[in-house]
Amino acid sequence: MKKHSMPDMKEGGVNVTPLIDVVMCLIIFFILVAKIGVSTGIDHKIDAPMTYLGVKIDDLSNALALNLYPRTGFDEPEIRVDLDGQHEKQLRLQDKRADGTVVHPLREVLQAKKKDRGDKFKVIINADKGTRYAQLQLVLQACAEAGVVNVNFATKKESKLVPG
Repeated sequence: MKKHSMPDMKEGGVNVTPLIDVVMCLIIFFILVAKIGVSTGIDHKIDAPMTYLGVKIDDLSNALALNLYPRTGFDEPEIRVDLDGQHEKQLRLQDKRADGTVVHPLREVLQAKKKDRGDKFKVIINADKGTRYAQLQLVLQACAEAGVVNVNFATKKESKLVPG
């Protein structure tokens, strides 16, 4: 019979594999919960109106930002939105299909988002301070027809009060 000998033990080595596993899990956790670089969909190039009062919206997870660009000579503003991975997708209030039927793309998108996200769904309208109310009213009407009751306006906060 042949005797088997035990393998030689090496002392002084530290197994760092569990430490690396824990560090990698922490890195992945912080990447997932960090809000760094998360786009709200609001175009900051739009010159929004100033406000003294207002409510800061902290929870943007259930919000859809509608960027309105006024168009002179048109009743309808240009509406752009970050939607399902499509950056700055243009939505119209009303379109005519080839067969002559009229569709309402903005209203349909708002209805679908409200259905998915429930009553906590909110719309943030980011419009230029020079936007005519007639154009803004059409967007507000589409929100009402879609059943969206939480409509907010993006504004710039006045940094200091001017004595008047």
